[in-house]
Amino acid sequence: MTQELSGERKNLLKLLMLGISIAFILLSVLSILIVQGEKDVSNRNHALRMSPTEVEPGKTPPDPMPTNTNFTEVNIGLYLDGIENLSVRDSNWTPAFYLWFRWKGDKSLDPGKNFRLVDAKVDRKELVETYSGDDGVNYQIYKIISRNSKFFNTTRVPLDDHMLNIYVEDSVNDVSKLRYVVDPATQVSSRVKIPGYNITGFSTVVKPHTYKTTYGDPRVADNTRTTFSEFNFALTIKRSGIAIYLKLFIGLFAGVLLTMCSFFIRPSDTGPRYALPSAAYFGVIANAYMTNSLLPPSSYFGLTDLVTGIGLFTISLCVVASLVSGHYYLRKKEEEFSRQIDQLSWRFIAAGFLIVNIILPVCAFY
Repeated sequence: MTQELSGERKNLLKLLMLGISIAFILLSVLSILIVQGEKDVSNRNHALRMSPTEVEPGKTPPDPMPTNTNFTEVNIGLYLDGIENLSVRDSNWTPAFYLWFRWKGDKSLDPGKNFRLVDAKVDRKELVETYSGDDGVNYQIYKIISRNSKFFNTTRVPLDDHMLNIYVEDSVNDVSKLRYVVDPATQVSSRVKIPGYNITGFSTVVKPHTYKTTYGDPRVADNTRTTFSEFNFALTIKRSGIAIYLKLFIGLFAGVLLTMCSFFIRPSDTGPRYALPSAAYFGVIANAYMTNSLLPPSSYFGLTDLVTGIGLFTISLCVVASLVSGHYYLRKKEEEFSRQIDQLSWRFIAAGFLIVNIILPVCAFY
């Protein structure tokens, strides 16, 4: 029993357990700072993206809108009918949607013919209906399927949320001639589903978008910049639960559990005592290869890297504790002290590993 140990050995046990506790406390704090920080940055960028006046960090603010210009207001609306594909690894998604334009006045303005999708390629564009009324109101509606580029923030995969945007601009008429106005009929079909994600809402905004180039046109003065009216439709999605988290890391958790079992093997049985952590270590590495295969290349440490790193650290810590226990069992012949090291080590390490792996998904998901 612990009370049979000398005061020196009791203090050594306390120091060992204190060191384990501090290590996991530091891991928890670091994990919270990284995950929560990335979550806050993502939420802030989403809010700025949909603000009519603010600009996301790293993007050029638009030029002031010209005044006293004879522009035409064009009502623009979108109905998202489906999402054929979404690939985080390939950084793209494929929406199918209806896009309509309604304006009063010059029919030749033809915004349906001249619109373009920013950061997207139109795979199919079908004019569904067009008419011009006696009251001068013109209307066009198109069915569109496009492949949209999207550089997903993968730092919280597999407990991530994203904003999927469709940007529409006129390719001919700048803000001095045409300005979009959001049609309140914009909506999302209840049939829109994305495997593994829930749709949490949508929003729209019209913002000016300035291109800081003359495109080498000799007819245009240097430093001339052109500003277009840009319609931005945003769909927000979030993982449907933490089940995907457990599925991806079940191999890692099993490997750590297997390592914990090594503390119940006598230190004199060195073969099986160290074979379990060794097998678990390579199992965690294999699990890391599997999870990283789902993500695009990135230079940032995310949730998957943190969970893998904590798993490898835990296994390594178990090996260190086993070496200390084996030293006192085999070299010092202090079997009782060795047994106490084993019992307290697996309890403290298991508790630390469990706490960190509860904190991480909670911070990432909620």
